[in-house]
Amino acid sequence: MKKIFTAAAFAVLAVLNVSAQKNAPFEGTITYTISFEGSGLPPEAMAMLNGAESVTYIKGDKRRTDMNLAIQSTSAIMDTKSKQIVTLMDMMGQKYLIRMNEADLKKEEANAPQTTIKYLDETKMIAGYKCKKAEVTMKTKEGKEEVVNVYYTEEIPTSDLKSAYKGLKGFPMEYTINQGGIKMSFTTKSVSKETVADSKFEIPKEGYKETTMDEFQKEMMQMGSGQ
Repeated sequence: MKKIFTAAAFAVLAVLNVSAQKNAPFEGTITYTISFEGSGLPPEAMAMLNGAESVTYIKGDKRRTDMNLAIQSTSAIMDTKSKQIVTLMDMMGQKYLIRMNEADLKKEEANAPQTTIKYLDETKMIAGYKCKKAEVTMKTKEGKEEVVNVYYTEEIPTSDLKSAYKGLKGFPMEYTINQGGIKMSFTTKSVSKETVADSKFEIPKEGYKETTMDEFQKEMMQMGSGQ
């Protein structure tokens, strides 16, 4: 169970990277359905994880992404103006708060895979939006390459504050993340233009253990090695 717990934790962090460049004003929510694949997951874990959803809230310079899985819930609250991200995690009662400022983001970006985006002519409708296809190649410093397909729309605003697909010309509506041997596929289920409460972007003042990303990763690796 600890191995699944650790892999899911890293996978959620990867998912929360998704964003792109600014566009027209938009306020509302985007809901994704998530499917999981991975040889490292037993059938009971797959059944527990599949069918999960992720919700992104957008209001002005604020972004929030929530994901609730059977073994954990995670929220990332982003301020594109101040260039800060706060990640909140609740893992079976263990609550963590991780802050990242502009310097942290630049450090992380320096170690991130090199991304090359190839724009294709193919399009399709997703949740009522015309989406274009892009082929994204990510190359690590060790030379390992991974190619994924992304469908994006230019009708929803985004921010390059932190992005798994940095430089993408629009908001990702369908994409895949590979993390820890687990493949997570996201497809937009619905887009709702609506007023988002300011309280969605408030940072809790208590109840969470504040830590750094490095310390959090070390703790998760220790949990994984205890399998």
